[in-house]
Amino acid sequence: MALLTLLITTTTTNAQTTGDIIAKKVSELQAKATKTKGIIELDSLAFDDVLAKPRNYSMVVLFTAISPEFQCVPCKNFDPEYRLVAAGWFRIPDKSQIFFGILDFKAGQSVFQKFNMNSAPSLLYFPVSDSPESSPSFDRYDFGKSGFQAESFANWVNARSGLKIDVQRPFDFVAFSLKIMGFSGTVGLAHFLFTRGGKVIRSKYLWAAVSLIRHPPYSMPSRDGRPGFIAPGFQNQFGLETQIVAITYAVLCGGAISLMSSIPRIESPSKQRLAVIIWMGVITVMYSVLILFFRAKNPSYPFRLLF
Repeated sequence: MALLTLLITTTTTNAQTTGDIIAKKVSELQAKATKTKGIIELDSLAFDDVLAKPRNYSMVVLFTAISPEFQCVPCKNFDPEYRLVAAGWFRIPDKSQIFFGILDFKAGQSVFQKFNMNSAPSLLYFPVSDSPESSPSFDRYDFGKSGFQAESFANWVNARSGLKIDVQRPFDFVAFSLKIMGFSGTVGLAHFLFTRGGKVIRSKYLWAAVSLIRHPPYSMPSRDGRPGFIAPGFQNQFGLETQIVAITYAVLCGGAISLMSSIPRIESPSKQRLAVIIWMGVITVMYSVLILFFRAKNPSYPFRLLF
């Protein structure tokens, strides 16, 4: 009976000691996160200490290589997005449930090797672990599928933690100013075209660019009687041919601009991927048409794409 009482007392004391250690660790983590805008900077030793089991909190860790010597562009691009989500930690009612950490390769090479990290950035979510003997468990964020946007990353964390971490972006004065300038320019151009558009359209200097100054035929029947709109040789060009080539270049230019400026702003990774596929298909087809024009004007032209 005395042995049983001693065993129960020892177990209770160990449980209280473990609980006190975890509570102290959580208090220290909260103090660090509060001072550093929700981010806990880690090294190899701090990483092992923070993720030591048992623990009653989950942990999100960004494995990165932000130091200049590594020249990791994706790391630099995702860093502010990660910090936006980590800043949402302050708006959680119970801040002891989750913490956000950053482990740079320079400070944690041994941890990178332990998790077989061959590239950066990499993002892992470590859930609550009550048992010291439990095997390590984590979930990896898929950048290729979910993208580098803070909103997608926050939704991923919320789905695994059961919390509601929101993203509040600061007001973008540059984007707002560009929109105002674009709107003002559009209004000014519309007013100019409305008041003086007729004179511009009838100007011979404008249409000189499409070779009307030389009075070429709009089109000409071919030898077999079919309508012909491509003049042979590079010295001649029909009016209809000029318009088709101009439209082809306009579509190619529009596709290139969309790929560089519009598509990167699409937040949904699936929609962004679909837009890239569509525009790449359009560019490939239109460029094939352009090459086909060159071959029609000069049959010895050696290149081709689709047809």
